[in-house]
Amino acid sequence: MKGDSLAKVLVALMIVSTAALADEIAPGSWQISMQTRVPTEPSFAPPAFQITQCFTPEDARDPSRILGGISNPGATGCKYTDESFAGNSFSFTMQCEGSYAIQASGHVSFTSSTMEGTIESTANVAGKPVQTQNKLTARRLGGC
Repeated sequence: MKGDSLAKVLVALMIVSTAALADEIAPGSWQISMQTRVPTEPSFAPPAFQITQCFTPEDARDPSRILGGISNPGATGCKYTDESFAGNSFSFTMQCEGSYAIQASGHVSFTSSTMEGTIESTANVAGKPVQTQNKLTARRLGGC
C-alpha cells in the first residue's frame, strides 16, 4: 500500500512539474508587437510598434527583464516599484526617470511561446500628463 501511495505522489509531482515548465517563457527569437492608444485623442492612432528580439535563458526566466524596455521605448532609469507573478501571469508597476517621467502598470499572461497583455502609461509631455493604453502581443519564432 505504501509503495502504491508513493508512486501516486511521484506521478502527481511529475505532472505538476511538467505543467509548470510548460508555462515558462522559452528562450529564443520573439516577435513583439505593441499597439498604442491615447484615450484623450481617439483620432490619433500610431502604427503598431514591432520588434524581433532574442530572449536569453535569463530573460525567459524573468519577464521583467523583457517588459521594461518594451513598455517604455526610449525611457531611461526605469525601476519596478511592484512586480508579482501568479501562475503564468506577470503584473507590475514601474517608474521611469527622464524628461517624460513615465509611470506604467501592466498585466501580461504568457505561455512558453506567446505573450499577451495590457500596459497603461502616463508620461509628462510639456508639463501635462498624457495617458496611453497599450496592447502587447508576442510570439516565439524559433531559435536566435
